[in-house]
Amino acid sequence: MPALFWVLVVALLMLQLVTRVSSGSFDTSILALLPQDKQQPVVEKALRRMDSLVANRVLFLIGGDETDRAALREQADRVAGDLAASDVFDRVSTRPSSGSLSALADVYEPYRYQLLPDPVVQKLAAGEAEQLVSRAARELVNPVGRPRPASAVDDPLNLLGHWLDSLTPAGGFALDEHGLFARDNERHYRVITASFQGDAFDQRTQKRVLEAVAGAEQGLEGSAEVTEILRSGLVFHAAAGAKQAKGELSTIGIGSVLAILLLLLWQFRSLPYVLLPVVSVGVGLLVALSTTLMVFGRVHLVTLAFGASLVGVSVDYAFHYLCYARQRRAWRIGPILPGIGLGLVSSCLAYGAQALTPFPGLQQIAVFSAAGLAGAWLTVVFWLPPLTGYFAKPERPGPLAGWLDKLAGGRLLLLLALVVVAAVAFAGIPRVHFDDRLAALQSSPAELVAQEQTIQALSRNTGSARFLLVEGRSVQQVLEREEQVRKTLDKWVADGRLQSYLAASDLVPSIDRQRRYRALVEASIYQAGLPAQLFDRLGMPEQLAQRSQASFEQRPQAWLTPDKLAQTPVAGVLAVRWLAGDEQESPAALISLGAVASGDVYDELQQLAESLDGVRFVDRVRQTSQLLADYRGTLGQWLALAYGLVLLVLIVRYRWQCWRVILPPALATLMTLGLLSAFGQPLNLFHLLATLLILGIGLDIGIFVRESHGQSHAWEAVTLSAATSLLAFGLLALSETPVLHHYGMTVLPGIALAWLIAFVLQRRTQR
Repeated sequence: MPALFWVLVVALLMLQLVTRVSSGSFDTSILALLPQDKQQPVVEKALRRMDSLVANRVLFLIGGDETDRAALREQADRVAGDLAASDVFDRVSTRPSSGSLSALADVYEPYRYQLLPDPVVQKLAAGEAEQLVSRAARELVNPVGRPRPASAVDDPLNLLGHWLDSLTPAGGFALDEHGLFARDNERHYRVITASFQGDAFDQRTQKRVLEAVAGAEQGLEGSAEVTEILRSGLVFHAAAGAKQAKGELSTIGIGSVLAILLLLLWQFRSLPYVLLPVVSVGVGLLVALSTTLMVFGRVHLVTLAFGASLVGVSVDYAFHYLCYARQRRAWRIGPILPGIGLGLVSSCLAYGAQALTPFPGLQQIAVFSAAGLAGAWLTVVFWLPPLTGYFAKPERPGPLAGWLDKLAGGRLLLLLALVVVAAVAFAGIPRVHFDDRLAALQSSPAELVAQEQTIQALSRNTGSARFLLVEGRSVQQVLEREEQVRKTLDKWVADGRLQSYLAASDLVPSIDRQRRYRALVEASIYQAGLPAQLFDRLGMPEQLAQRSQASFEQRPQAWLTPDKLAQTPVAGVLAVRWLAGDEQESPAALISLGAVASGDVYDELQQLAESLDGVRFVDRVRQTSQLLADYRGTLGQWLALAYGLVLLVLIVRYRWQCWRVILPPALATLMTLGLLSAFGQPLNLFHLLATLLILGIGLDIGIFVRESHGQSHAWEAVTLSAATSLLAFGLLALSETPVLHHYGMTVLPGIALAWLIAFVLQRRTQR
């Protein structure tokens, strides 16, 4: 009856899993493991706005020789057309979101007398306006000079032209009438921007985007002018990381599965005995995945990788039963039920304690682990006795028993080897150091990283990871505070410490600044008679100067504001630099930063922000790295708590002999971390996650052996469990994916040491 009830439960869980699971049910972003940053709403809003710059956006640069710029433009237009025709991208363009230069001129023309770039202001303030007159005269007689959006009468010194030249509507790229471009010495690049709907970490989205891009780029293969194609976009890095992780899991996984099957066939020499543990583990993973999806809605691939390692723990129950049944030639599970029951409780305590932490990743792993272990345990208890009695015939113990007997004869040599390893490990303990940098966990291909860096250099933009956030009670206070910040940033740009920056007040100065600049134009240009000097130099009628004066005086004093700019084609550019306020939130501005000369500049940016009212420096790289460090620290604390909870349970069961059970995993964990440090390996969060598996396997070794009084069937079971775990997850040390590599590098020595310590410490009997 219990077996039928468990069949029904498993069937229901499988049914709901089929209805829920899809490629969109899995996360691949490391950040999805971390808790949301509990900052003020305006900071969270700013982070979301900066994320919008990269999350669903891709960038392409079609490069070649400067002399082939016309052909490059045609090829870029063709690629953009192919991308748009794919129906994958909702917007594809070779122009900035603000449109053409003429569109920008139309936006700013009504405010031409109060919008001045810094070089013009400096010349007017220094009494060097004659240089502006000379330049304006040259531009009027030179048909290929600076664009002149307004007439010579309305704007004699072409102030609007100077202003448009100072803008960066292309986000760091240059802009001509044909669209965006970049130049690097004799190299010319045409720029294509595109955006898509969907999550960049969703594998379905990745597949559609990559297929569309490959199809568009295929048409460039026969082009002699196009010699370089550069890509930038989060979706490319996410797809590369997922592909690498899947590839390694499949190759390493296939090899480990084959090795495990051969090991089990060598020991049991019976196909049913090989398949029955697979049934228990498979049901456990099904229960774990189904439960986790019900609780969280999505499952992270790291959770799956860690959860898959539960095979090493959950298979213990099946091995323990099968080895006992073969030796005793009986299918009753009652005699070993206390042992595997205590193993389940202790493992669930060890893993389940992580559910109490504030970290989503640990919570998800805790639920996955506890559900998976319970599912595997119930399968062994309810299904394996009847299945074993039906499919398998009692046989004598396999060859592993003889191998263990021989090994027991050399216990002194094993003890000496353990002492040597321990000496090396404890020598490495003082050298333990941690590397929690997010960069240490990235595994993007070198070619993709190089393309990203080239694009960042050409666009003078390092992305959305670091920026200054300027807040204030009103729109004008925010703009004035931002202009105050820019004074320091301009000095750093001039000194070469900061390559560039983009600010909202680049596009819309404060009203106070506009008022001062209009007064400066009136005093230094019109009252000084500069229009008359210009027209006289060009031999034009002096009436033009009078008409120019009248045009200035008759222009109403209307001030440009972010709200007005938001109603124009420049709204798309402003949106990534400005957060409009509402009844609940005050307005804020974002200053995105270009490359810096050294990492010390980030410390100076933090100091600058702290010295000014309403300014803060948001460094997502540093904050995420700190979050990983906090995550690691919290996991370490809860790992200690898990050991404490397990120790209490063991004391109740074994009294003072509990040290024989708890010491192997504890000592193995300490020695593993020491060995890694001794060989110069910095530790991080994922090394500690792997120690949970060491704890689970180590506890099962101690409990099963203790409950059986050291009988050989228990040693066979725990040895098989340790060996299969080493083959399944220790081989991940060969992975080039940092997360998997760190996990495997910890599991490999950790489980081996846990087994060896237990083998040396525990008594062994033949019955």
